[in-house]
Amino acid sequence: MRALLLILILAAGISPGWALAQTAPDVRMVIDVSGSMKQNDPGNLRANALSFAATLLPPSARGSIWTFGTTVANPLPSGEVVDAWREQAGSMASQLTDYQQFTDIERALRQTASATPDNGNRHLILLTDGMVDLPASGSDKAQRDSASRQRIIDEMAPDLAARGVVVHPIALSNNVDLPLLEQVAQTTGGLAAVAETPEELLRAFLDVLDRILPGDQVPIDDRQRFSVDDDIDEFNALLFHAPGVDSPVLIGPDGQRYSRDDHPGSVEWLSSDRYDLITVPDPAPGEWQIEGDIGADSRIGIHADTVLRSEPLPATLYQGFSTPLDVWLASEGRALAADELPAGLAVRAELRDLDGATLAETALASSGDHFRGELPGADQLGNARLTITARSERMIRQQVQPVNVVAALNAVLSEDGTQIVVRANHPDLNVDNTRLSASLTGRSLDIRQTGDREWTIAVPQTDPNESLPVRITAEAQLDGRTLHLDLPVVRLNPDAAVGLGGADLDQGVVSESRQQEDSADADDGNDFGDGLTPSQMADIAVDKAQQGWRLARPYVETYAQRPVTWIVIAALWLLWMLLRWRRAAKRRRLARREEPSV
Repeated sequence: MRALLLILILAAGISPGWALAQTAPDVRMVIDVSGSMKQNDPGNLRANALSFAATLLPPSARGSIWTFGTTVANPLPSGEVVDAWREQAGSMASQLTDYQQFTDIERALRQTASATPDNGNRHLILLTDGMVDLPASGSDKAQRDSASRQRIIDEMAPDLAARGVVVHPIALSNNVDLPLLEQVAQTTGGLAAVAETPEELLRAFLDVLDRILPGDQVPIDDRQRFSVDDDIDEFNALLFHAPGVDSPVLIGPDGQRYSRDDHPGSVEWLSSDRYDLITVPDPAPGEWQIEGDIGADSRIGIHADTVLRSEPLPATLYQGFSTPLDVWLASEGRALAADELPAGLAVRAELRDLDGATLAETALASSGDHFRGELPGADQLGNARLTITARSERMIRQQVQPVNVVAALNAVLSEDGTQIVVRANHPDLNVDNTRLSASLTGRSLDIRQTGDREWTIAVPQTDPNESLPVRITAEAQLDGRTLHLDLPVVRLNPDAAVGLGGADLDQGVVSESRQQEDSADADDGNDFGDGLTPSQMADIAVDKAQQGWRLARPYVETYAQRPVTWIVIAALWLLWMLLRWRRAAKRRRLARREEPSV
């Protein structure tokens, strides 16, 4: 049982409990049971979420489980996470398929956040498909849904943040209102994630817990080795593996092997189909080895006297904006003085995506007993992990904090397609220090300021059968610097891209000048294609060719082995080229013979 309870500490990077938090966290699981979850969560991943919650939450925390759809229920009230609570949570999976017709996210957030106890460390883990869907019909329904969504963004999220309530949305499908979930997470300081598989759901929970309870780890290198120094009192290895694969083996510095079925009595080993949790007290210092295939999310959490600390790291980073960092080593609740630091200590920060690719990195400079620096802004949007590593010859400490990288400005096309609303995500951007410009096929568009941090771009009426890009740029003056920001392209008539053969027309327009050239070419005696630009027709042709290839592939693979097939293909291609050349020559002759009109 002790190993079962230690998994939370491990997941959070391993820290001896609540020294990192003013109060033990109150974690409220808010689970969507609306009818849309039948399609968006057919595998009932929410049941896995409950199982993980029952396993991951520590006994000193408070936990509760809520369900919502049209109404909100609290089948497992708030209480300390003891054995009885875990048993109740584990028996609730069947209640998650008692579907309701609608999805009232606003009511769910309001009721769960306001429920007692009213402490200062409330965390709401919202599992949902993320689409506001209220009881109504006709045009009134669209208005009600839109109004509720806007109240969540404009009123509820700021109120929750002011009350110290952090919302961590986990979307159980790609069919989500992700901008809504990200906005709520940004405003309240939470982490947003999308999880479509059990593995992704477990990763999302570990990331959320890393935000709630940050702590120390030691890294696992490419050869599956990790170092233990004599300051470490205990380590906990959470090692993921594929279902059905044998549990990994630990090998100590002296060569002693630790396996699931053969390990010292002081070692505790909890094994499941997807991971093993191994708790090793008083580990031998030196290099340890992991034998067996383990997943990328595997980690080694530690209990030690000397720990790595930092100023609070934000859950949200902004594309193109640097992040200041301030870290130090501490022992017994105080920062180590400069002359107490290990010799040769170097501190480095890296931002990596979930596949391990480096997005940004920097070395932190020594400043007395602290290490400070700025992490450069990343260009790639989405979930990432910010890793800070302090390394010397004698010891290594590491903290891993999950983050979301979001655009500094967000542009959304209105439902009626008549305007684009641009809002500032970055807290320092507003109408006083930021200037926008927008263009459609080379023509500038009018921009109005409609709020302290909001602009509206009026767009002209266009051919509904043609998808056109609006390009938006911004210039911001911050701290004496001029920043230039390119927003993602917004498409007018976005559904037209599907109607035109399913091609992705975003790839057809390389630049405004290219689009103008395409338009000129289309008017130059080229009347086939129903007015489409050559770049758009090329994309459609590629799409049609791909569809044709999928249908023809079985036959082609059979006949491709016969030489006569290639002879026939070559002859047909030459004949087609000859006909095209003769037709073009005939048009040129006719053009030269044409007499001028009087």
